[in-house]
Amino acid sequence: MDNKKNGDAEPQRSDPAETFPPVWLRATLADLADLEFESPIAESKSADSQELGDLFRKAAGETEDTPAARVFRMLSAVAGMLFRPKDRSEPFGAMMVWADGRRSPVVGDFRGPPVEVLSAMAQRATHPALRARLSDLCWFLERKRVDLGRAAVAAYVDILRKVDSGELAFRFDEGKGALKHDARDLLRRALQIGRAVGWDKPETMAARTMASELRARALRAPLAISAFWFSELDLDFGISDSAVIGKDIEDLIGALSAEADPHSIVELWRLGARAYHVAKQPDDQHRCQSAAADQFVLMADRQPVAMMSSSMLANAIAELHGVPGKKDRRKELRHRLIDAQAGIGEEMSGFSIPFNLEDMAQQIERGVKRQPTLRDKLFVFAALEDSPEPKELAEAASESIREHPLASLFGTSHHDSEGKVVHRTAGAGFGDEGDAGAIQHQIAQDERIRRQVAAAGKIETARQAIGADHFLSDDIFARILVHSAFVPNDLVRTFSRGFLRFFQGDFVSALYILTPLLENSLRHVLKAHGHDVTIFDDATQTQQDRTISSLFEQMRNELDSIFGVAITADIERLFLKKPGPYLRHALSHGLLHDGDPYGPDAVYACWLIFRLCLIPLFPYREQLQLPFDEPAPNQPSEPQAATTEPETGDSGKTGS
Repeated sequence: MDNKKNGDAEPQRSDPAETFPPVWLRATLADLADLEFESPIAESKSADSQELGDLFRKAAGETEDTPAARVFRMLSAVAGMLFRPKDRSEPFGAMMVWADGRRSPVVGDFRGPPVEVLSAMAQRATHPALRARLSDLCWFLERKRVDLGRAAVAAYVDILRKVDSGELAFRFDEGKGALKHDARDLLRRALQIGRAVGWDKPETMAARTMASELRARALRAPLAISAFWFSELDLDFGISDSAVIGKDIEDLIGALSAEADPHSIVELWRLGARAYHVAKQPDDQHRCQSAAADQFVLMADRQPVAMMSSSMLANAIAELHGVPGKKDRRKELRHRLIDAQAGIGEEMSGFSIPFNLEDMAQQIERGVKRQPTLRDKLFVFAALEDSPEPKELAEAASESIREHPLASLFGTSHHDSEGKVVHRTAGAGFGDEGDAGAIQHQIAQDERIRRQVAAAGKIETARQAIGADHFLSDDIFARILVHSAFVPNDLVRTFSRGFLRFFQGDFVSALYILTPLLENSLRHVLKAHGHDVTIFDDATQTQQDRTISSLFEQMRNELDSIFGVAITADIERLFLKKPGPYLRHALSHGLLHDGDPYGPDAVYACWLIFRLCLIPLFPYREQLQLPFDEPAPNQPSEPQAATTEPETGDSGKTGS
């Protein structure tokens, strides 16, 4: 692969025995001899390490594979890494990660011999931004290099001083000097290193003094956002008296103009509450919390959108949590929240993504009608869909997040029909694949679409085709279910009635009959496999059967070994887990509405329970006989293959 065409991306390596180091790791100590490696940045006044990296990359691109080119590529890689000082364990990361596994340089690439080259350059570098990056990286990789750690702290402080004097400038400089988030980040990193190499060392003392000075300047300006940045930094490292920080923040809020950003004011009140909490002054802490809540209420009053207003009122209630003497205020705000949520439904509108399922439906109908007997059609019906593997769902969700990062960048709130927030999902942030919450949210979206396609295109088509050709009754289902290891003998008739209602199109009765039976059948199968499904209460010396939630929390491995991971995960997503339909909880607590049993999730749920009942019988289906089971009119009388058996991970495991 031509590395020049891929910038700093790591080349693909098919055979480890024949690999070569990436272009940014080929420089050696010999390449530094008599080389003015800072020549590409000699005229630069940038305090931004990435801008220096761009200059080194440009210089390397104009030369061939010479010592200078190798050194410049290494410096470009080091200076161009993503700086994230909030992550102490990995403050430098890859700037780019591609879906095929290629990436830009990371810290771990420079372990071993390359760090010797970086160390030599760190000791010779004169540009403070380059010296800071090189010294920091060497110390981070090898903590024994304490001198370079102290040099990194001094270099970070030097950058800020030169920015203030005008010798250097941050990218997009607005004339604020060091009162910028770039300066805050560099200073945070300097203080992190200072904590490790010596809190009272001269270099660290200079960084601490710089943090206090910048906080004081932001307060005098007054600049709300800058004051928040450097007050938070001061508080994080315990540089100044926390009570003084809290008092300064209150004074700053009082000095701000009426046009100040209300969100910034809220964050300042929260920071003030935190400062007083550290100072062990609870009365002052509670005053700041109450002020933050009042600011949220003021923002809600100015907000014409019901969803935004309700969100701010909910934040106000949360701010008052733990504040004494605010019970009546919280109650008042809860009533206002309910009133605001009532208007959310009027603001929201539905959107649809049309699917043409005609071809799928016709294929399913032909497949069902080809079966000669009702028995064969019922087994075809049970095999219409396979439960997806959780690993494949997670991989697909991660891929979707990588391809469309903006769609999952921010968190999501899930509202019920009354506008209440019933679940929150975290955003994916700027990570490579998103965190677990964002992945689960994407899986829930993908699964909702899959269930809708399965219910509308497959299940409903097959159900109607069977009902059109055959008379169905309780006895027909009972004749099959009596042989199923999933159905207890004393519930065969109840299951039969539920499935009869399902095939007759009475989805309300079907859902309310079958959903509670699922929990009991899971216990029944576990007991048949020798597992104890009870809980013993030591205090009362009584035993209770585990609920379905307890089964999935405490006996998940046993369920997986019996049913297969795919099926147990499908049950969990459908009946138990948010942000899914959460059918078991919604049904048990009367939260479903009249139309919900006719929705795709409910139809799929009834079908899935039917599938669970028939899975143990697939190997023996030819031995089953149903009463009056004659070939349907205009159908061939010779037997045909009813269907293939479900895959091993999905089937047969429930048989006794």
